Amino acid sequence: MVFLALLAHAEVPLPDYQDALVQRTWYRVNSLIEAACSNGPGVMACAKEPLDEAIGLASTFQAQVVQDARLEYLLGLAYLSRGDRSEGETHLRIAVRLDPERSDAWHDLGEILLQDSRFDEAAEAFAHVTELVDTGPKSWLGPWREAEVAAHQGRPEAFEKHMKLALQRGFSFRTIRGLPNWRQFYADPVMGPSVTKLVTVYGTPDILKSLEPEEAP
Repeated sequence: MVFLALLAHAEVPLPDYQDALVQRTWYRVNSLIEAACSNGPGVMACAKEPLDEAIGLASTFQAQVVQDARLEYLLGLAYLSRGDRSEGETHLRIAVRLDPERSDAWHDLGEILLQDSRFDEAAEAFAHVTELVDTGPKSWLGPWREAEVAAHQGRPEAFEKHMKLALQRGFSFRTIRGLPNWRQFYADPVMGPSVTKLVTVYGTPDILKSLEPEEAP
């Protein structure tokens, strides 16, 4: 009877102490990044010293305890906030390798790839965001970015497909009012008709007007 009681007690899972350590470290690292970046992560708004401390803390913890996707994502964010896009990309890739369901890491990786005109890789990253975040107030972000990638590639059918999904998920064309890249899409002879059609049907005339070339002073 005593043996059975001990066996039953042994089968009760103990709290995951290692995961608790990861979470505690995550909060410390995240707090340092937030303290460094007064207006949110971004090179111009961030102080270097707290970011260096955040990077050191996350790196040391992973070297001594365990590598974790949550900390790798924060490392990517910290490096990006310092202006080190190469290291930022490296750690975001590690994060999604360790946890393929990290939509935040896929999104930020996609942004880097889009800015670097690596459109095929960006499309893949944003496709993960579209799949992983398919409900909620930000579920339009993935397909919207997929549409922008398609527009850069000159693929109007794919552009319209992704934009219609974004619209179904709550996207508003107010988001793109006057944006330089959408002015570029609107002026492009291949993409312009698709932009005009969608904004005419789902937007308002002032949105379309905002995409026209600015008049010279």
